[in-house]
Amino acid sequence: MTGCDAVIALGNPFRMDDGVGPMLLDRLGDRELPDVELVDLGDPGFRLIHVLGDYSSVVIVDAVDFGAEPGTFEVFDPADTGTTPAERSSHRTDVFELLEVADAVEGPTTVRVFGVQPESVDFGDELTDEVAAALPPATDALVEAIEGL
Repeated sequence: MTGCDAVIALGNPFRMDDGVGPMLLDRLGDRELPDVELVDLGDPGFRLIHVLGDYSSVVIVDAVDFGAEPGTFEVFDPADTGTTPAERSSHRTDVFELLEVADAVEGPTTVRVFGVQPESVDFGDELTDEVAAALPPATDALVEAIEGL
């Protein structure tokens, strides 16, 4: 059993590497993760605020631009993103701003972000080669992040 209630995938599978969140969520279906709900929100907008209120701890999986090489993945506390670029999220509504609002409106939820550096979020229904190659080790690291929360 883990301390994580849910894994929430964000991303649009028709925007190339932006679809890495749902892709990783699909890969978790083959893993033993008792009592962990797998939730695909796509491009959630303000719906994320209300979904977070249903859980005490979550891991959000998303394409996040943190200036690394494409396919690099990192687990971090969204409260520690003060030095990340303004265009961190590939979504119209900044996910990090939504997390701040959710904390104020819905109450505290422990959140960790499992971010994968995209190469491209242009229109297309396949991941770039670099991000696709990172899927196996990223899946293993995501399981570790879930179990460690």
